[in-house]
Amino acid sequence: MAKEFPALERASLYKQVARQIGLSIIRRDYLPGEALASEPELSVQLNVSRTVLREALKTLSAKGLVEARPKIGTRVLPRARWNLLDPEILAWHYEAGPDTEFLRALSEVRLMLEPMAARLAADRATEEEIAEIAHCCQEMAAVTDDAEKYIAIDLHFHLLICDAAHNELLRSIMQTLSQAMRASRLVTAQIPGGNREAMPLHTNIVQAIQQRDGSAAELAARTLIELTMQDISRVLEGEPVRE
Repeated sequence: MAKEFPALERASLYKQVARQIGLSIIRRDYLPGEALASEPELSVQLNVSRTVLREALKTLSAKGLVEARPKIGTRVLPRARWNLLDPEILAWHYEAGPDTEFLRALSEVRLMLEPMAARLAADRATEEEIAEIAHCCQEMAAVTDDAEKYIAIDLHFHLLICDAAHNELLRSIMQTLSQAMRASRLVTAQIPGGNREAMPLHTNIVQAIQQRDGSAAELAARTLIELTMQDISRVLEGEPVRE
């Protein structure tokens, strides 16, 4: 007879509840300052015990999404209070679908980090790391018409550069952002020929790193991210896309 794990089942259930409520908040079904339904009402709506619901709300509170106060209830907090680097919040943003404000903020953070990562990689990368970055770029070039494969390799490409920068905090930050970066790629993948047009910019980064030219690597990375920012605006704000 198989052994049962009731504690794990309950943990899974409260996480499912936290995810469902979290997604509703991120999708703006609830606006900042708006109160959630009372605990008894939410328990009925979600078909869970109040104990499970409280655990879910405690999780959301720890992430900065909600705040519970006596006699007031549980209210949604402003986005400025959210822990946007929390892996689950990032995953919920990805699941909820494109959000112009969030993806623009992500691009700006990338612009602060990745050009410097490329500069550091040009200075610090080992020959083996440079070869791996170059090989990854070649793999990207071979699948530009396959969005799913291209996105996966592209994300790996940028993480390889962060690895080659030999800064453990930078690598950790970029790994945390990878789910959100995937959401960004799914948006820009809608542009016809966008992947092929971006390939020379990736190649420029590789060549600069190979030549140990930090300034050129930084400029190439900055140019690539700026193009991504432009493409996100074009797709999500209805501007004409590049043909």
